Amino acid sequence: MGCKILVVDDEFEIVEYVKAILKTKGHTVIGAYDGEEGWALLMRERPDLAIVDLRMPKISGLEFCRRVRRTPEIASMPLMVISSLGAVSDKPESFWAAGLRADDFLSKPFEPLALLGRVEHLLRRRLYLSEENHAKQVEESQPELVAVRTLPPEWKQDPQEVVRVFVESWNTQDFATEYDALAEEMRGGLSREDYIARRTKAYREGGGAKCKQRVLDLHVKISHVMAAVDCLREDCIGTKVVAKDERYMLRKTMDGWKIVSVRSRPISTTNE
Repeated sequence: MGCKILVVDDEFEIVEYVKAILKTKGHTVIGAYDGEEGWALLMRERPDLAIVDLRMPKISGLEFCRRVRRTPEIASMPLMVISSLGAVSDKPESFWAAGLRADDFLSKPFEPLALLGRVEHLLRRRLYLSEENHAKQVEESQPELVAVRTLPPEWKQDPQEVVRVFVESWNTQDFATEYDALAEEMRGGLSREDYIARRTKAYREGGGAKCKQRVLDLHVKISHVMAAVDCLREDCIGTKVVAKDERYMLRKTMDGWKIVSVRSRPISTTNE
């Protein structure tokens, strides 16, 4: 999943080099060639990560980092500083990162894989902290929606339970378990991390906290390694209740039953 990344360095070749590396992973990269231009772009574009040189005209990397940390709406933005200063110093990179209030420090010159690894780490941590903070906010405002479920260890061995868990995972934003209920062909080639990120985004943008999904009835027919589960469910969206009739096809694997297809049709809509 590509992110938006800002690169600020007064050396044109460095900016283009970093751009080329990051674009191999599908990221959108914005370049700036001095600290002032970089700051203007950061405030306008609000990137997911900023990579800045330490020694820059107009606004230095040190001042750039300070401004970010002093600005409430972007104070938690991941920052990476790149500089040749680290290569001529006996101080570890962690020393420079801490002093600059940056999340990471990378010495020039650097290898593409080193940059990619650092960037991936920062973006993953940002996603994790964002999800953790969002879950905490939901818990504080609507604790009934994030009650912790204790799943029996054998839940994957019962196709009906797999369907129930899959449907009701939405209520607790347990998208990792939702992912585990799906066969490979249902995951769309997404990694666990990307799947969770997409489902979390859908939850937030779709007003997920206002929606609750509940299984009302299940019937199963098993034939060898395949199972058909008919599911009657209802989705409560605010004051609206939508009842759905669904059929889930599952395949038995070494890791239990996995959902391979779903057919769904609404059968009624009412207002409470």
